[in-house]
Amino acid sequence: MKSFLIPTKGSANKGGNTVRHSKLIKALIIAFTLGMFSVANAADIKAVKVSGAIPTSPDNPFWSERYGPTALKHVIIDMDPQMITNPMWPNPSTKYVFVKAATNGKEIAVHLEYGDATRNDIMVRSQQYKDQAAIMFPVNQSGEEPPFTMGGDGERVNIWQWKATWDKEGSNMQDMEDQYDNMAMGSAGYYMFEPDGKLSGIDTAHKSGTKTGSYKNRGGGDISKRSTNIDFGMGQNEGVYNPGRATGNILSDSGMRVSAVEDLNAEGFSTLTTQAHQDVQGEGNWRNNRWAVVFKRSLSTGDSNDTQFSGGKTPMAIAIWNGGNKERNGQKAVTQWNTLHY
Repeated sequence: MKSFLIPTKGSANKGGNTVRHSKLIKALIIAFTLGMFSVANAADIKAVKVSGAIPTSPDNPFWSERYGPTALKHVIIDMDPQMITNPMWPNPSTKYVFVKAATNGKEIAVHLEYGDATRNDIMVRSQQYKDQAAIMFPVNQSGEEPPFTMGGDGERVNIWQWKATWDKEGSNMQDMEDQYDNMAMGSAGYYMFEPDGKLSGIDTAHKSGTKTGSYKNRGGGDISKRSTNIDFGMGQNEGVYNPGRATGNILSDSGMRVSAVEDLNAEGFSTLTTQAHQDVQGEGNWRNNRWAVVFKRSLSTGDSNDTQFSGGKTPMAIAIWNGGNKERNGQKAVTQWNTLHY
């Protein structure tokens, strides 16, 4: 139970960690006493050994349950409510997930499939929440498992988080005009402050008077050539009004992404950090009220922040968020550590 729940390394020497762990223990005792929290049995996920490339598209016949190398190679893993830290989530939408994996000796890929009655891949308005799924591995593959609660102090985990919004966006960031088709803003108020007067992504003609038409006529950078003060693409184009992109935030700059999966690290709650180097490929597909998601990465990357797959097996935990159920952050379905064999 110690390695399953509570970080232990160095906690006696760090008062802040001791207090945090004490609160965590109390929360667990209350949860178990009230019957709020039960844990599914750990599963063994055996990666199918294949030759050749492993596709990231969930629609590829490679991942089919009817034919192909991974047919009927899945295991079903029960999902648990996140009842360890606030905000607790006693009734997540996702109750179980189908999991299978494949390796070609150079790469490892994991395929998740689970039910979801709504496709939530737009998150522009404050009342919108996105569908997400993540898998997590210990960075240090020796010794005891770190806490499955996103690791612990000195016990780093590597998290691969797929986001439905990133799949939908591709290289085009979603913005307010994607929610409101006729949205436009007077441009005089912000073009004046564009650095060096170099205006990019401006439709100088606005011949069609629509956002779609505006996108097709982008490119005029000379303010003197503009025939209107209305721009139908201002939210996505202008860096001066996108401080997240200006500061190198991967959530705001799609150019920093290599796929719909974000490569992250954590050492406990509230420590989730985007990696400087993104290594994970992946994508998702929603069909017939189900999400199918593929994660793929090289077995070895040489990055000390990454899990290196070299020992034949590794602990792997899963988390799923259903945007239709307003799930986000700690409000999610989770698993304990399972074992991925490769």
